[in-house]
Amino acid sequence: MMKRMILRIIGVTTWVVAVGSVLTVLRHEQQRVASRADESLKNYLFGGTEEVPINAPAGQLRVHDPVFLQQQDGSWTQVGFVKIAPQLPTDSTALDIASPSAVLTWHSANIDPQSCKYYLHRNRGRLEDVIATMLPPETRSKIQARLAATMREHGQELSKAFVPLVQDSLKRSLPIIESEFRLSVKRHRGEIEALGDRWNDEVVSERLIPLARREIVPIVREHGEPTAEEIGRELWDRASIWSFGWRAAYDGLPLLPRKDLVREEWSRFVENEAVPVFEERMDDIVTSIQRIVADVAANPNVRKELTDVAVVIANDPEAKQLVRQILKESLVDNQRLKNSWKDVWSSDEARRALDLAADRLEPVIRNIGDDLIGSRELGINPNFARVLRSQILGKDRQWIVAIPDQDDAPQQLPRIELSREAMPYPIVYLANPDNTQLAITDADIRTDINRVENDDSMEATRK
Repeated sequence: MMKRMILRIIGVTTWVVAVGSVLTVLRHEQQRVASRADESLKNYLFGGTEEVPINAPAGQLRVHDPVFLQQQDGSWTQVGFVKIAPQLPTDSTALDIASPSAVLTWHSANIDPQSCKYYLHRNRGRLEDVIATMLPPETRSKIQARLAATMREHGQELSKAFVPLVQDSLKRSLPIIESEFRLSVKRHRGEIEALGDRWNDEVVSERLIPLARREIVPIVREHGEPTAEEIGRELWDRASIWSFGWRAAYDGLPLLPRKDLVREEWSRFVENEAVPVFEERMDDIVTSIQRIVADVAANPNVRKELTDVAVVIANDPEAKQLVRQILKESLVDNQRLKNSWKDVWSSDEARRALDLAADRLEPVIRNIGDDLIGSRELGINPNFARVLRSQILGKDRQWIVAIPDQDDAPQQLPRIELSREAMPYPIVYLANPDNTQLAITDADIRTDINRVENDDSMEATRK
């Protein structure tokens, strides 16, 4: 019995020493770790965690939302996560910004959480978010450079092939569009007249006519009245009251065969007297008109009123709906237009042009695809990995960025602000830094297919 007890004591002692040795080795390893990712993980496993009370917008955070900190070398490290998220208040008066509404779990001993500013970033999965992630400035510049180089090399050849097709399309389209537009306007004539009557009452009578009386008529009088008076006096001097008078009396007598002597005299006066006067004074008339137009255009009241009228008409719901319907009938639903384009772009000439474009543009399109998605040699593009996780898996939709602020004193109650700036998710989980591990070969695909077929065969045999 004594011997068995001694053996047990020796065994327990051996296990205690072994466990202590392993913990000691891991502690030393933690102190001399070089990788920041390993350091963050070991701090999380072995270092102390801290709960940080924080104020956040109600209903914005979710439990386990990550908190990231950017290092001096530009890399990102997760330093915490949301442990308790704020709830929406039942009453707007129940929200107290002076008390904590959320709690962060902080596991970084190198940064004081009270000295940081916090910003909540979101990726809602909208198209603009995808574009901002997939096309950062450096990627856009690379794609633009590729396209510019391709067009410099093949642009003239492609233009020579496609310009005749475009010209033919426009030449056939314009008469069809014009014809359908006329028919559409004719179909909606009643609605157009109703709008015209309403605008005449609301816009012309109430706004434009008072504007003309108040602002435009004085300008016309100032610049046009002197010239008009001079022309009028000259015409009066040339007009013969006697000639018009006896002809009017003659036309008024009964039982006479001719009744158009006044009209003949008026025609003669206009052609022989009035027209030469206007031709002689044409320079003065043009100058007066130019001054009137210039002063009307420079008048701030006229410009403001016309702008307001244009805005009113442009924002009229009935007018916008009517214009949308007419354009839809003329362009979108115009079957003759579609048939015309189909005839042009399915011709032999179009096929040759498209084949030429495919030959010339395929290399650059493949390169652009590699820039956006990735390649077998370089692996998955990190931005594409972000989009896959966000759009397909529903991951990485929101996160918190902590920014150390050394200038300000530590805050008693930090606050999370909503960021207005777009940024990609800081860490890429699907992009392996070792590109060779991301390469997928045909042999790998065939192996996966064979594995699936073998699994199906084994399952069928068991059944």
